[in-house]
Amino acid sequence: MIRLLALTTGALLVAAGCGKDNASARQDCELEKIDLSACDKSGLGAIQAQGIWNMDITFDDGETTSGVIKYLGTPTLSGLPITSTRVEPEVFALTSELGGGDTTPYKYVFAGCSAASPSQVEGRFRRCANGTLDLAGTFKATRIQRRSGESEAEGLELVSELALPRGMAQDVFVSGGYAYVAARESGVYIYDISNPAAPKKVSELVPESDSWHQVRVKDQTMYIASTKKGVLLYDVTKPAEPVFVTSFPVDSAVDVRSLAFDGNWLYAASPSPNAEIIVFDATKPRELSVAKRYFVEQTQPVVGDRPYEVVVYNSRLYVSHWSYGLAVSDVSTPATPKLLGRFGYTGATTRKTGVGTIGSRTLAFEASEGWGAHLRVLDVTSPANITQVAEVASRPEVSIRSAKVSGTKVYVAHYQDGLRVLDVSNANEPRQVSYFNTWRETDAGRGTVFFEGVTDVAVPGDGYVYATDTSRGLMIFREKPTIP
Repeated sequence: MIRLLALTTGALLVAAGCGKDNASARQDCELEKIDLSACDKSGLGAIQAQGIWNMDITFDDGETTSGVIKYLGTPTLSGLPITSTRVEPEVFALTSELGGGDTTPYKYVFAGCSAASPSQVEGRFRRCANGTLDLAGTFKATRIQRRSGESEAEGLELVSELALPRGMAQDVFVSGGYAYVAARESGVYIYDISNPAAPKKVSELVPESDSWHQVRVKDQTMYIASTKKGVLLYDVTKPAEPVFVTSFPVDSAVDVRSLAFDGNWLYAASPSPNAEIIVFDATKPRELSVAKRYFVEQTQPVVGDRPYEVVVYNSRLYVSHWSYGLAVSDVSTPATPKLLGRFGYTGATTRKTGVGTIGSRTLAFEASEGWGAHLRVLDVTSPANITQVAEVASRPEVSIRSAKVSGTKVYVAHYQDGLRVLDVSNANEPRQVSYFNTWRETDAGRGTVFFEGVTDVAVPGDGYVYATDTSRGLMIFREKPTIP
């Protein structure tokens, strides 16, 4: 199983210790106690312990998580201080030690087994409490650098960028000459983009002990997907002066990550506590009523089947349902959704999906998230018989965040690989036509989490492409004309 949406190596972190054990401590996390006899260690001495590395960890129980190693400034391992890094002939060892005194001392060690290049390493991981092994597995890590042969950009021109006052940009929605940017714990920022070359922040909203994931605006009402309060409603008749209206549902606290409107119906993806889709009747836009709490048929939340995004297209609801994969349901009668089909695969991490019609086919562009992420092109014309017609893979150490369809193009928010634009006029053979590498390791905030870089993209049809980057904030692009 893949640990759900791990933003750091959370599985490695420890709770406060309950007092130091004075018994003789073992030494299970000393380098010489780790069996590396079968390893090809010849390349370890050439490892360049510099920059920022993405890491994939597989625990001995089969679960996985992602992490990041940062050697810039104060070296850290997903927030843990790196105590030492040894790079010697046939030796690579990274350690972190915590606690001591009145708390249990913990030690983490990552011991290299092989290095395919100076920027790639694989090996064994251990964690010890007071010297005794309590967690183990394997790891692989790769330094994040620009893809070989690429420049900063091709086919995309940066029109403007505006860093957020604080926080990491996660989602962007464009409506009525304004861009609404969600930044989790830092809230929502509203920008006047009437002049895309000079966007201006007109207002901001800061949550109280909450996290805001996505924004949708319909007419003069803004809807925010909230971790603790479900769906928040604001009057944005004057975007510079948003006014709180209320939150829904009013009878319970739910975690909502994604919102989708279809006429007078609002669909909210809620991964916890119930792993459900909440269907609201929005006939009265500021007086939502729950019409259905929909649990996608056959899903099993206990094994990680949880909805993270919803898209409605031609009376069908597309649910990115993490380990269950992509679920397609009939919502021609919104209050009674019915599963039509699904697309799943081993180790599924379906995070977001873009949907559109190309030629005579309805296609879904499923974006998985995590180490080894892919963009899968699915023919969903017949949901009962979904077929994969193509896939696009970058490199395993860089994940995908989202994909949006506009005409015969798909715009991919590709974390450290920036913004990618694919021509899918022939969906069986997607072709990259432009890109912009937004990620620079020296930008403020880099190396904090595995999932950083471009997080979302909006193509509202006004001639510009809007994207959010965790460090650079709101970025506005113009596509350059293609020269035959």
